[in-house]
Amino acid sequence: MGENASPARSSRGVVEEAIETILSTVDMQEVLDRTGAILKRHFGETRVSIHRITPEDPGLIEIVFVYDPSSLQEGLGRRLPVHGSVCGEAIAQGRPVEVRGMDPREPRFHEEAFLGPLGYRHLVSFPLTFERETLGTLDIALRSPRGLNKNRWKDAEQLSRLIAIALHNSMLMEETRRLNKMLGKENVLLKSELKLARGNARYVVESPLMREVTEKVRLVAPTDMTVLIRGETGTGKEGLARLLHDLSARKDEHFAVVNLAAIPETLIESELFGHERAAFTGATQRKIGQFETAAKGTLFLDEIGDAPVAVQVKLLRALQEREIQRLGSNELIPIDVRVVAATNRPLEDMVEDGTFRSDLYYRLNIFPIQVPPLRERRAAIRPLTVYFVERFATMMHVKPPVVPESAFLALEAYDWPGNVRELENTVARALILGQGKGLVLPDLAGAPSSGRVPRRGNRVAPFEEAVQAILLEALEAAHGKIYGPEGAAAMLGLRPTTLQGKLKRYGILRAHNA
Repeated sequence: MGENASPARSSRGVVEEAIETILSTVDMQEVLDRTGAILKRHFGETRVSIHRITPEDPGLIEIVFVYDPSSLQEGLGRRLPVHGSVCGEAIAQGRPVEVRGMDPREPRFHEEAFLGPLGYRHLVSFPLTFERETLGTLDIALRSPRGLNKNRWKDAEQLSRLIAIALHNSMLMEETRRLNKMLGKENVLLKSELKLARGNARYVVESPLMREVTEKVRLVAPTDMTVLIRGETGTGKEGLARLLHDLSARKDEHFAVVNLAAIPETLIESELFGHERAAFTGATQRKIGQFETAAKGTLFLDEIGDAPVAVQVKLLRALQEREIQRLGSNELIPIDVRVVAATNRPLEDMVEDGTFRSDLYYRLNIFPIQVPPLRERRAAIRPLTVYFVERFATMMHVKPPVVPESAFLALEAYDWPGNVRELENTVARALILGQGKGLVLPDLAGAPSSGRVPRRGNRVAPFEEAVQAILLEALEAAHGKIYGPEGAAAMLGLRPTTLQGKLKRYGILRAHNA
């Protein structure tokens, strides 16, 4: 280190001023502005900059503050790759990195390419580290090849520690604001969904079978008992779970939904239990899981049969011990949440073949509710159709058309493999095709029907083969198309992502694309 002129103030003065000014605010811009003022006073005619690891990409570091007396704010907002930069070296090594004799003609680091032409020949990068987490760097560039003297080096090291604390506090505040904003949006969404659920609840009891189902819901709702809702896809399991929540003492709290079949297997654990920053590659921020999001409320685990075995272990612990751990943390977090699970899969068979834990099955199956398929409650088709016609007509700003008897007969003759969801989609499509003046029903005869279970001779085909046959039939009827109103997903009453997951699970997607 060189011995250039003495600093304007002592090391103690720098620290005291920094504590009084930098640490007295959590606003990010104020932290940077106040830090810059101190750096200008204490380092004079040198270039000082603060770099921060970008939250969305830990492989990049952004210059968020620059003081340069000769070139204004050259480089402000520039993003440098961590690999191949001086600041990246400081972050990787966890200590200050000094580069002497910078030469823009033969740059060794990214910084030389834009600092060299400005006349700078010396650069020191101090890591900004707080509680073993490196947030960025404090960089000081000098024109003199002698570098910083001992006092200035000591000033910079102490300042870097204080700047790291200030940056950490600011980032926490930013994250708190982001989460509050997100929770505000979720709250608005929840209220609208709850309103919709309440509006839809009237059709649930349109048949004797569903009256039995809703009576069970009314019995169990006041308790905190775990409930397992079983039934085919599209029978209204989520709507029933919302009704259960709405009738419970938790009705004013959050209703969180996690569809385990729609989430990549590697992300399910993080979605449910959350993760800490740097828990895995790409985890740039702490994430609150759905168990915490649903605190005091209800957590609906749809497609529970698709939970990986590793996640099943943690789900069992959460249900039994009423506590969870975020990924990357050893802290046990107590939870107060009511769990409602749903599945259309034969869990008993899965327990037998070892793909579903028996202890979790018995823990979930405390109070099972079976939702009958629409083909077993055909008396509900007419009132449901009228309800959907009125709802979609309102959305289209047209007068609800009269449903002719021929349409009712056609709808009642169909087996509805996609159940209520398929009926809803069919009515919506029919109203659109009729341009609001009537109903133009699509050809229901060519669509797959779960009422026609594939057989081999006189023996009913195994469940897996039956599902494969239905999926293949839907794909062929849709000419291989998954998305859109004429796609296989719409025919089956499934979300496209859910259908893709099932096609992949049964090996159909690969075979169909071959």
